[in-house]
Amino acid sequence: MNGVCVQWKGRINLEKLDGIGCLEFDEERAMIEHQILQEQIERYNNRIKDHQDKSRVYRHQERVNGPEMDVNKRFNNF
Repeated sequence: MNGVCVQWKGRINLEKLDGIGCLEFDEERAMIEHQILQEQIERYNNRIKDHQDKSRVYRHQERVNGPEMDVNKRFNNF
């Protein structure tokens, strides 16, 4: 009930702070929010997949070149 997918409908007497009302589900807004959530999840999944792919390539290169190659590169750069 954070106001995103429901609307309050009713009347309030501002002098007495008294009134009556109800919350109504806003289906149109809920569909929009659901679409936004699905797009955000898809972006997160793509970022995770990209990270996993880069990690996989790095591990493969490390296996092919071996750890001593990485050490040699470090010493040769000085």
